Amino acid sequence: RASILGDAIDYLKELLQKINDLHTELESAPSGSLTPQSTSFNTVTPTPPTLPCRVKEELCPSSFPSSKNQPAKVEVRVREGRAVNIHMFCSRRPGLLLSTMRALDNLGLDVQQAVISCFNGFALDVFRAEQCREGQDLMAEQIKAVLLDSAGFHGIM
Repeated sequence: RASILGDAIDYLKELLQKINDLHTELESAPSGSLTPQSTSFNTVTPTPPTLPCRVKEELCPSSFPSSKNQPAKVEVRVREGRAVNIHMFCSRRPGLLLSTMRALDNLGLDVQQAVISCFNGFALDVFRAEQCREGQDLMAEQIKAVLLDSAGFHGIM
């Protein structure tokens, strides 16, 4: 955790430096070459001693609602052709990602682009999956039912 936070802090410092460089570049550019801006930029330079505290405060799990009290949520959209988009959120449990990916594979869905998060619950966003099996196209409700079942929420729709 400390290593990840350290890397995140270094990355934030890098981004802040880029913002400051761009601000300096904007100030030094000839006034006629850029469109006028109605807002002024302030140099962004948080002090290093305060940065870890702010990061810690923002990442503190107590500031987020508990996922254990939230019901499982699955949204499925069948797009043009055989493309599918999926959003799934539920409480985290061991093996959930594996069972979810197996369920998608058993449905004949080839996941091409997805984002998975296990921070304060399990979230899966499949931005693009293709139905690979020839024959009957899957309905959104079928996919939703299988995913809820694989997550341990039997019979919930």
